[in-house]
Amino acid sequence: MILFLTYHRVCADAKFAQDREFYAVSRSTLAQHLRDLIAAGMSPLDLSTLSTSADQTSRRCYLSFDDGTQDHCESVLPLLQEFNLRAVFFVPTAKLDQPGRLTRSQLRELADAGQTIGCHSHEHKRMDTMSAGEIRRQFDTSQKILRQETGAAPWIFAPPGGFINSAVCAAALDSGLRVIRTMRWGFNRQPDLTALETVPLNRHTTDRQFQKILAGRQSRFLYLGKQAAKALVPARAYERLRALAFRAARTN
Repeated sequence: MILFLTYHRVCADAKFAQDREFYAVSRSTLAQHLRDLIAAGMSPLDLSTLSTSADQTSRRCYLSFDDGTQDHCESVLPLLQEFNLRAVFFVPTAKLDQPGRLTRSQLRELADAGQTIGCHSHEHKRMDTMSAGEIRRQFDTSQKILRQETGAAPWIFAPPGGFINSAVCAAALDSGLRVIRTMRWGFNRQPDLTALETVPLNRHTTDRQFQKILAGRQSRFLYLGKQAAKALVPARAYERLRALAFRAARTN
């Protein structure tokens, strides 16, 4: 089993109560999750082991942080260094140097610290509604910038919002990306590296629920309901809602 945990913004404890982002967690919550993982014998592994381990029966855990927010360098990186852990950071490259987002210097700091930088498209827009040419442009632009800034070509991709179809998958693999982490909820009991399931953590995840996740027993009902509702939102409306939510969170 591969347990792939996905986080988004990680708020300073003093600001968490004012934050309204569904996927936000506090810094102390992330720290406790890391301690719980280590205590359970599921210390998160370096992403380089994802496609090299021949043992598909062992329980393995990996961490990912989506959307390239500034807290990933300011709050998450120090915690990973404290616990000597690695993760993948999925960065939408058009957002670099924008308020509340990673700067290019911070992106390089993450890479220089041994963290994996993953492709999250260029503009962080829904890709499943794009033309073939636009899908290719998103990959080409993002990969070019990540290579320039980190010195390494990205090899792992997460589709923005979890929206993916066969055209996006094929274009990702054709562009040289080898692993795709979806937003499909699950424990990867029979891992497919081109369609990895994940367990997203959010502000409502309790300690008891996290323990169930570690045991592979937590229900996916709430998340599936949220995904079904999100799928009904038109692409442009989805982008506006995401932008509004991000700006609202930054002002709190």
